[in-house]
Amino acid sequence: MNRTLIRLLAAGAVLALAGTARAGSIYLTGHDVLLHSGQNDYDNVILDWLRGAGTPSEIPAASYDIGLVRGFQGVVGSVGSNTLEGYGTITQRDIADWSALDAAARADFSAFLAGVDVLVIPSHRNCGGCDLDSTDADILEGLAAEIADFFNAGGDIFANSGANDPTFYNFLPPGAVASGLPIGGSSGFDCTADGAAIGIVGGPNCPGAPSMINGFPTHNRFVGFDPDFTVFEVRDDEVISIGIRDATIGGGGIDVGGPSPVPEPATLALMGGGLMLFGGARRRNRR
Repeated sequence: MNRTLIRLLAAGAVLALAGTARAGSIYLTGHDVLLHSGQNDYDNVILDWLRGAGTPSEIPAASYDIGLVRGFQGVVGSVGSNTLEGYGTITQRDIADWSALDAAARADFSAFLAGVDVLVIPSHRNCGGCDLDSTDADILEGLAAEIADFFNAGGDIFANSGANDPTFYNFLPPGAVASGLPIGGSSGFDCTADGAAIGIVGGPNCPGAPSMINGFPTHNRFVGFDPDFTVFEVRDDEVISIGIRDATIGGGGIDVGGPSPVPEPATLALMGGGLMLFGGARRRNRR
């Protein structure tokens, strides 16, 4: 094998170090986006941001598989038709399936997560017709360790409104987010510059029609959150929607730029093959 090819393979092994698994991303909103059939494609904006559209780590939409946990007590728009439309497979499971929180339930929940790219959590039913209740939220909190494992392996999370349940987002580490009381009305919402950048439309800072944010009530706000979160939507001083990209959960918190992810198996193979060839070339050159 000529030395030029050997050098190219060795260089590929070094570059492969950058080809590590993507970390997880989260989008939280006080809106009940799923109840309102995607809220004029707001659901698509959220999912596209989560899957890294336009970034080197983008997952193609057709391959972005959705796991939707349900309480089957309320309404979710026509899933796969005008809600969560345009992505990979959609797997719906009843959250009561894991209510025992025993080893079998945890294993089944982990297997469910292993088959999807994003965990979608509908709103608390106190928003008025939505899907989950506080018992369901308690089950999610009880599965926090499995959710953290999924997230740290590159899984994403899209959670809708927690309504007036302050513990709704407790599947995340303590201190990650704090949910405030419901707010009235369905107008006065606006996107931030970051919100406009990801494609939200329908506010003074992000004009466009139909609006994704005005005309739709919100049922909670975020009164505290980790500083690594980005604010995407507000109403005056109230924070309505936030997100964090490429983060990890550990040490009792959530962090961007945490421990380096483990290289993908294909990356390890390329690294090993390239470095072996590089070592062989060096041995031959010493003869």
